[in-house]
Amino acid sequence: MSRPAAHPRLIFLYAALLSSPHAGGNEAAQTLTFQTLTPPPAEAARPLRELQLAAAADGALVLALLHDAGQADSGKGLYEARKVRVWRSDPGAAGGKWELLRGGLPGGVLNYDVPRPASNIDLALDAQGTPVMVWNENYGDNDVVVFRAYQDGVWTGWHPRYLGDDLPYAARTRSVVAQGGEPVIAWGESLRTPYGSRLTVRRWDEAAKTWTRSPAFNEISIFSRTPALGLNAGGQPTVAWLQGEVLASNVLVKRWTGTAWEALGGSLNRTPDRYLASTRLKLDGQGQPTVAWLEDLNGKDALYASRWDGQTWQALGGPVSAEYAAAPTLALDADGQPVLAWVEERAGIGQIHLARWTAGSWSDSGVMNLDSRRDARSPSLAALPTGEIVLAWRENVNGVYGAQLRKIGGRR
Repeated sequence: MSRPAAHPRLIFLYAALLSSPHAGGNEAAQTLTFQTLTPPPAEAARPLRELQLAAAADGALVLALLHDAGQADSGKGLYEARKVRVWRSDPGAAGGKWELLRGGLPGGVLNYDVPRPASNIDLALDAQGTPVMVWNENYGDNDVVVFRAYQDGVWTGWHPRYLGDDLPYAARTRSVVAQGGEPVIAWGESLRTPYGSRLTVRRWDEAAKTWTRSPAFNEISIFSRTPALGLNAGGQPTVAWLQGEVLASNVLVKRWTGTAWEALGGSLNRTPDRYLASTRLKLDGQGQPTVAWLEDLNGKDALYASRWDGQTWQALGGPVSAEYAAAPTLALDADGQPVLAWVEERAGIGQIHLARWTAGSWSDSGVMNLDSRRDARSPSLAALPTGEIVLAWRENVNGVYGAQLRKIGGRR
């Protein structure tokens, strides 16, 4: 297939999307336009460890990056310090023009303490496009969860809000969305009596200077994990999570009615009581959820998705992935149709895949890496109001992982 001449900073690739037999569909080939975007000029010589991408209603992209920042001495030994920064694109600039959101912080670094180990970044935008950042900072032997929001051109100083109870479990068991410039969090706590865990939705009460906590949405006498959270137009939460022991879990979904948690059907997984991982959830314009997860299929982690139609769960085809899947990310396009990206391993090389749900089946893009021979990780999706999708990921180039971005256009 012929390609147009490459622009120095913009490359257009045309790819035939063939329906995969593993994806449960057999539609005719589709053609999408791929536009490779220039990433922000962020710490090019330092390995990128994590990234998160989001899109605002005006089409601006917001990209959060966690980079290595060199060796530091804790007094007990050396460790790798890491820094959190956030960039925003100008939606009107051709090819993308990135602005580092400094907000008065030296070098735009969001960490409250530098140098410190940092990890597990979460990025969320509210309806007005206000970025809210959540991440872990390590203090001694413990991680605490810290928060900032970019309000009126300044990053908030919310260090007193940090959360750190039941650190090994809770600090990494969360899902974050934003409302009114504030974080809303699905949060996990490990229980000893009774044995199990408690998953709740937390919001900050500014008057009381504390986090409020909803009733638990899981069965607290059973171990639960990986909550995924969405808010409808009225700000009411819907949650999906995994409940049960690691090798015998179920995907469950509830929504808050204003007074109680209401179950949406039963277990979503294709086979009950399976090994499951990586719950993902998005709400469409009517507040109806689409959920994706990883499920054991003959010894492989396979990617599945289902959608709630207001009455029951509709399975969206069979397994979306062909090989072992990891690190799934879910978005809904401007028409409310799901888009998935994930990593498949081939001989130890991570390859990024992307699939769109259309006409009752999944269309798999094939390998999205800039070079399929290079290791790629950490896919993140953002849906633009124009109907386009932007995919971000980390790719190893000359031994250093850096950010890569591609915009996927509409079907022709």
